[in-house]
Amino acid sequence: MDTNLFGSFEDEPQIDLTPLIDCLFMLIIFFVLTMSFSKPVLEVILPKATNAETSQARNELLVSVKADGTLYLNAAPATIEEIARALDEAPERLLNIYMDEEAPFSRFVAVMDLAKTKRNGRFVISTRRPESPESASP
Repeated sequence: MDTNLFGSFEDEPQIDLTPLIDCLFMLIIFFVLTMSFSKPVLEVILPKATNAETSQARNELLVSVKADGTLYLNAAPATIEEIARALDEAPERLLNIYMDEEAPFSRFVAVMDLAKTKRNGRFVISTRRPESPESASP
């Protein structure tokens, strides 16, 4: 006989997973919709360096990005391709990047990508010293 005081072995309690699966499905839908409607905006505020050092090396390539997004290589206007070519021709020279704080972020990304691929991440980003309270205009 396969019965005991509490009933047969065939009447064991079972856990119904359907409500749990429904809740997980609703959470997944919620997170997917939330991510798809959020704005993909990245606001970056570049700070001023408080301990900026003057560059002493003269054997360097100077890449400047002006506020309007124009590129300069050693004070001469250049394109991103010309800068890449100069980096390939002089691998021993230090890459020093001067980035205007008003420059478009897309230019910043392009120059950083180039610096990372051509110099394996070995480059210098030059900054300007913050204005002292005495020299700042009221």
